[in-house]
Amino acid sequence: MSIEFNRYIVVSHFSPPGLGEIEGAQVIEFRRDPLTGRWSRINIERAKRPKQTPSGAMVLKELAERTRDNCPFCPERIETSTPTFTLLPYRRLRRGDCWVFPNLYPFSKHHAVTVFTPHHYKPLDTITPEELKAGINSAIEYLNDIQTIDRSARYPLLAWNNLPPAGASIVHPHFQVLVDERPPGIVSQEIGASEKYAESGGCFWEELLESEEERGERLVKSSHSVSWITSFSPIGNREVLAVFRGRSSLADLTPREVEEFAEGLASVLRYYSESGSESLNMLFYSGPLGDDISGYFYLHARIIARPAPSTLYVNDDGFLEKLCAEPIIDMTPEDLAKVLKRYMK
Repeated sequence: MSIEFNRYIVVSHFSPPGLGEIEGAQVIEFRRDPLTGRWSRINIERAKRPKQTPSGAMVLKELAERTRDNCPFCPERIETSTPTFTLLPYRRLRRGDCWVFPNLYPFSKHHAVTVFTPHHYKPLDTITPEELKAGINSAIEYLNDIQTIDRSARYPLLAWNNLPPAGASIVHPHFQVLVDERPPGIVSQEIGASEKYAESGGCFWEELLESEEERGERLVKSSHSVSWITSFSPIGNREVLAVFRGRSSLADLTPREVEEFAEGLASVLRYYSESGSESLNMLFYSGPLGDDISGYFYLHARIIARPAPSTLYVNDDGFLEKLCAEPIIDMTPEDLAKVLKRYMK
C-alpha cells in the first residue's frame, strides 16, 4: 500500500488596494495528512501580513528582566518556590542543573515540570544540546519512576511551550511531562490510524520515511535512529517532524538516541531564532509505556514555531485552527526543508 500525498489548489481573485481595476490573485493549497486525513491550507503570501502588535528583541529582553526577580524556576528559589512529590522516593528529582518536580497547577494525575537550564532566559540559538539532553533524560527517568507506583499510567507526554506566545506562563525554559491512563485525542487518532494502516501489511511510519527519502522534497536529515522531515500537511507554521525508527515509546529511548535528537533539535532552534521566532511548541507523540507497538507506530516529535513575543497578547491561531482544526500555513514544507538542511548537516 503506497502512501498518498493528496492536495489540490484554488485561486482567490481580487483587486488589491491602490492598483485600480488591476486584478490580483493568490494561490491557496489544500493538503490532506496521509495518515489521519486532517487538512491544512497553505498560502505563502500570508507571511507578508501586517502585524499591528509591537514585537522584537527589546520586548523579549524587557520581559526577561521584569520576571527574573520572582521566577520560581531560577536556582536561588527553586527549592523554596516549587512543590514536591509525595508518592516517589524523592521530593524533587535533580540531575546536575536539571530539576523535575510536580506542576503546581496540573491537568493530569501525574504532571511534572522539568527545568533543564539554570538560566532564566536563553535565546533559542543559545540553548545547548547538553541542556536539552539532560531535560529529556530526566523526564524519562521520572516516567519510569511513575510506572513503578502506578501501572495504569501508560501514556506519556513530553511537551515544551517556550514563552507566552506558545502558552508558557513562566519565561524560564522548561518542559512539561505527563503520563495518563489514556492517550490524548490526536495521539489516539494517530495510533489507531497507524494500526488500521498496518492491516494492509505495512507500517505507515516506515513507509513514510522510505517515501520521503526517495522523494527528497521534505527530507532534512536521516539516520539509523532519528529521521528529520517537514510535514506534508502541517499542524503549525515551520513544522518539523522527528521520527524514531523502530521505537514506539518515549521511555524506550536510549541515551544515544536522546543525544542525537537533542543535537538535531538544537539545529532547529537555531533556525527558528535566526528566522525571527523565539517561541515554539514541541510534543512527543508516544505509544504506551511497557508495550512495544513499533510494528505499526513510531515515536515522533513535532516542533512548530510560534509568533514573536509582543507587549500585547499575540497568537497565530484563529477560528480555523481552534474551531475547525484546520491550520493555515505560510511557508511550504518543501521550502522549509531546503532551509533546514543548511542548519542540520
